[in-house]
Amino acid sequence: MAVAVKRTHSAEAMGRWVRSLAEGGFPVVSPVVGPYRIGEDDWVAYPWVEGRAYDGSAADIRAAGDLLGRLHAAGDAAAGLAGFEWPDHDEESVEEDVTGLDKVLAAYRPGLRREVLGRFEPLLRSFMTTTLPAIRDAGLPVADVSMDYKAVNLVYGEAGPVLVDPDNGERAPRLLDLALAVLLFHNDLPGRPGRLFDETEWVIFRDAYLGHVSLTAREERLWPAALTYMLLEWGVWTAINGGEVGDWDDPRQADFLTGLLTVDVSAFKLG
Repeated sequence: MAVAVKRTHSAEAMGRWVRSLAEGGFPVVSPVVGPYRIGEDDWVAYPWVEGRAYDGSAADIRAAGDLLGRLHAAGDAAAGLAGFEWPDHDEESVEEDVTGLDKVLAAYRPGLRREVLGRFEPLLRSFMTTTLPAIRDAGLPVADVSMDYKAVNLVYGEAGPVLVDPDNGERAPRLLDLALAVLLFHNDLPGRPGRLFDETEWVIFRDAYLGHVSLTAREERLWPAALTYMLLEWGVWTAINGGEVGDWDDPRQADFLTGLLTVDVSAFKLG
């Protein structure tokens, strides 16, 4: 049997989660052997999944939204995943984000520097007093979620997509997992499209997702805040880290990161 060996955090809990999903008929990789502790890391062997990469078609987008909805609908019973850790930014960490964003913009998109910083800097500086408590204190429904649901982590077979990299799983507000998927679904792809979902693609993904999940009135009201939350936390980190690992030097990924920093989140409506 061909396998993929991966370093896995919270390996025991992660194994319980994906095994329970697999036993319930969900298309997700489940450990073959492991975890094995080597130094301070746990390593797990997963089965190699045959199939093809995401092709950007409406059918692939619909299938991805459908699977995420099914996963969230099954997420009420806790499998022991670690709870979501809310950030605790101080002034120094906020300054690091502002400086890091300025650095990548100056190096790779100087023409957008004023526009993007003018938008992001006040949001970053007010994050702890506005966006964070709006989401954290709302009592939103939680589920066991992947927190890394994107096209590059799906392998498409005859029966549809298989989730092959669930190792960032946490027990978290499902609304944040959906927001993260919206923003980063096309991140790290080796080919096109080098952009976020367009409005048509989002509607396809959203409607497939909502075929399985009934969002609460509170979730619907806080959807714009959830998108802003994930844009400031994961989106800004992705853009800054891209300057450190060479993503901005790849034309396709640079296009995606540019779109991420200039996105109008209001385009992603729930209805």
